Amino acid sequence: MKLDMHVHTFHSGYSTIWPLHSVLRESYNTPEGVYALARKRGMDLVTITDHDQISAALELGDRPDVIVGSEVTGGFPGTDVSVHLNVFGLDPARHVEVQRLREDVRELMPYLRRERLFTSLNHVGSSVAGPLTGAHVAALLPWVDALEVINGSRLPVQNRTAQCLAAATGMRGIAGSDAHHRRGVGQTWTEVPGATSRDEFMAGLWEGRVVATGRHGSYFTMAEDILRFSGSFYKERVQEVLRRPWGGQAHAKLWGGVLGLPLVGVALAGAYVHFVGEERFNHNLLFDLVARPSRVLRAVPDLAA
Repeated sequence: MKLDMHVHTFHSGYSTIWPLHSVLRESYNTPEGVYALARKRGMDLVTITDHDQISAALELGDRPDVIVGSEVTGGFPGTDVSVHLNVFGLDPARHVEVQRLREDVRELMPYLRRERLFTSLNHVGSSVAGPLTGAHVAALLPWVDALEVINGSRLPVQNRTAQCLAAATGMRGIAGSDAHHRRGVGQTWTEVPGATSRDEFMAGLWEGRVVATGRHGSYFTMAEDILRFSGSFYKERVQEVLRRPWGGQAHAKLWGGVLGLPLVGVALAGAYVHFVGEERFNHNLLFDLVARPSRVLRAVPDLAA
């Protein structure tokens, strides 16, 4: 059975990038749209892993081929560092508790372990969650159940870092598209050979009988997503005007977006700069993990206490 283990919908909220945080969504995917597209592209199971939300997965109801997940933002107290963790098998009550604990990984990780919620450390070679160091990674490794070794939105070199780390530590490796747009859904996935049901798939995950495969990301995939996101943004603005033709705010947003069209070019240039920075971050993280292990290990007790 196949599952794209990392997918977003509009339930992930608005962008965290300033000044887009109040106008541009993290994703314009709908839960039903993700479900239909994932199945069409050969996924036997479907999950949605919105940022700190499970509402999209719950919208799909109690379907036997749906796994409720969330991309949880876990914080290291007293720092500007956080991590993205995909957590699977959530229900509303445990989701509330995870959200209560997530600001402190020292409380969050033991809870996830006690509740036997399958947890992966996502895009370890990326700086999107903050300036992660080798010490932070080393502190988390004993607590996570898998590493995301292929992220469909990250560079191959970043995924290779995760693959090498998984091989060096004997950690399970999983894969997901990290799709914020329809383009990526079901293009990167985790397979459990021989599984015939959701329960058998999850059992295979726990046992490590997994194969991670599918597409990696690149500047061009991000550039394509930026153009598609722009189209989705303007489509939403037009639909809002059609719903409220006499609403001044709706018209202001539409024409403000039209005037902001040149910013799309700025975003494309920013994507290139982003990936240059990502490659450098990945290199520095590797240096931190390999060339300075003593400094990393000395920091682990403080971080994991």
